This record gives sequence, C-alpha cells and structure tokens, in this order.
Amino acid sequence: MKIILTGSLGNIGKLLASDLVSKGHNVTVISNNADKQTDIEKIGAKAAIGTIDDVDFLTSTFTGADAVYLMIPPNLQELNSLAYWKRISENYRLAIQQSQVKRIVVLSSWGAHLDKGTGTILGANHLEKTLNQL
Repeated sequence: MKIILTGSLGNIGKLLASDLVSKGHNVTVISNNADKQTDIEKIGAKAAIGTIDDVDFLTSTFTGADAVYLMIPPNLQELNSLAYWKRISENYRLAIQQSQVKRIVVLSSWGAHLDKGTGTILGANHLEKTLNQL
C-alpha cells in the first residue's frame, strides 16, 4: 500500500513509518523541516518536504495514496490553538476531498467527542467533525 504520514518523525511517526516500511509498504512522510529528509530516507521512506498549511502541497502528496495518517502537530508559535486546529482540519479535508483518498486514520484524543469544557481538546473535536463531513 502507498501510505502517507503526517507528523514527520515524532514519537508516533518514526515508529509507525519504520514498522510500515518493514512490512513492505510504500511510505511517504510529510515534514516541514528539510533537515529531516535524510532521517526519513534512512528508514526507507520517501520524504515530502512542505507545510500542512499548504493545501496544494497536501493534495499533491495525498494523490494516489491508499491511506493517509493524519495528526495535527503542536505549533507553539500559534497564539490561538483552536484557530490553528480549525485551519489545519480544513486543509486536511480539502486535500482529502481533492485527492480522493479513501482511507484515513486520525490521531485524535480522549474526550474529543465532547464539544465543550475540554480546553485544547476542542481542536480534536473540530478535526473529527470536519473529517466526518467527507
């Protein structure tokens, strides 16, 4: 399978990419850091260097994939974390719709089914609602 992973080589991404490659999958890892390209390629995956703020980049990277693993990485530069989650959620929805990916796995959170009173987890609630529109 051709699988795209967001989240670069973080705590989940590195292990997931390594496992999928070892099982014979064609894995592409999205990273916004060009310095990660060598590390991504060392585990046998392809690097797609770009930003999840760029819908065209996401669409191009997702096109032809059998599955996409989505997560919204932390961004400490964002002053409004909910607005950040909403923006990236919409970018993912548009890219999935335009690339016609049929299988999506999303890293969400405990409590994401709640639409109030959960603080920053509201971002995961919004991500789930956005993707459920598909």
